[in-house]
Amino acid sequence: MIRHVIRQERRGGYWMLRDQGRVVPLGPSAYRWLAASIDAESAPVEDHMERAAWDEDPTLYALIGQQGLTRKAARSTIRLVPSPVPQTQLPRDAVAAPKRIYFEMTRRCNLACRSCFNASRLPLDDEMGLDQVLDVNRQAWDLGVFEMRYTGGECTTLPWFPRVIEDACRKGFYISVGTNGIWSETALEWLPRSGIDWLILSLDGDRDSNDQIRGRGTYDKVLRTLRIAVENSVRTRINMVVARHNRDSIEAVARVAVDHGVESLNLIPLRPYGRSLRELAHAMFDQQDFYGFIREINRLRRQFPGLCFATTIDLLAPQARTSHDPVVEKKTTCAAGVEACVVGPQGDVYGCSYSPASFPDSEDHEGRRVFVAGNLRREPLGRIWRDSSRWAVFRDLNRYKHPKCLTCGHHKVRCSGSCPIMAWHELGQNAGTTKRGEDISKVCDPYCFADLLIDARAEVDA
Repeated sequence: MIRHVIRQERRGGYWMLRDQGRVVPLGPSAYRWLAASIDAESAPVEDHMERAAWDEDPTLYALIGQQGLTRKAARSTIRLVPSPVPQTQLPRDAVAAPKRIYFEMTRRCNLACRSCFNASRLPLDDEMGLDQVLDVNRQAWDLGVFEMRYTGGECTTLPWFPRVIEDACRKGFYISVGTNGIWSETALEWLPRSGIDWLILSLDGDRDSNDQIRGRGTYDKVLRTLRIAVENSVRTRINMVVARHNRDSIEAVARVAVDHGVESLNLIPLRPYGRSLRELAHAMFDQQDFYGFIREINRLRRQFPGLCFATTIDLLAPQARTSHDPVVEKKTTCAAGVEACVVGPQGDVYGCSYSPASFPDSEDHEGRRVFVAGNLRREPLGRIWRDSSRWAVFRDLNRYKHPKCLTCGHHKVRCSGSCPIMAWHELGQNAGTTKRGEDISKVCDPYCFADLLIDARAEVDA
């Protein structure tokens, strides 16, 4: 069984520790040493390689030793993925291949949540079938993608979904599933032996708040799925879409997480796309609301110190970090199109599920031009990913990131900067204005409250 994946990058590499579900960066010396050790039968490992790896990063060197990666007995558990093209052809502004793929397999869903960003309910015309889905797995594995996150819609409603997971297990992916948690009895019986490593369940508040958004009875059904996952040692996370309507029930969800042994609570500010735009736009946070939301998260961090709280624009976080995610780092910007991508039900490849790319029949042609990078029915994933011109909205920070972000002290410290998806929505709020991709950098993220922190400090200084 594959327990480690070592992937070459333009400079150095990455190491996926599958048992831990995390990815560790490798410097050039560490990558060369590991690659030579794994392939030691074809060429002996020279002592200076090991010394160079220790000099480069003693902590990483120790971790490699703890995991036994250079032992001959470990070689059968390690997959080495050298670059399929010369390193000079790999992107300068992104990783060599996605670390994670969010695979939206279908828009079919057994719910019609009011907060749904892609308005899932009925399948799209001409969604990919099983053979095409398995080919996405194949392409991802060939490129050295570490994690496949299967989602939708509700991917578990597909009758052949277990075959996709079986294929992913056989290949050695780290397998995560984003789900509404409303599973059939058959699916619940299958879960403990499914091979799923990480289950991400949606819960949008206490029983009343959640059921008003997701449907009557869904709260109890989600908790049942959660209990079965935890009892069978499946790693779990709760996703909660947050706005004014359920801000006061974040604590209740945090308590559910703690009581059930959930590892993390991911708080997603409402994104104004899909059904949420039609039904809950009035409940979106403004700048002051978002400031209060972040303060509430910090209060809950003190109340529940064992639970990891994750969100965006986390400027008050006690630890200076841009990401609470064990796979993507978000060092300079959001992971979308830089460290991860989405594959849609019809084969479209794009950076973010919340973008206009999620709507293939949309009349927002400019939005799709800006946000869709390609389609797997027409060309391979590797070619799409390595062409940075297709991903400019996510990779070209000088062109698409708001200028304030580039000089802000929080950028690359506690924040990955303005969101082009939110900027695109804001551009559409001016009646009669034609939206253009090049205008994205003119709009600061409406959730950003950095100015309020500056004002607060000024008041204290005064």
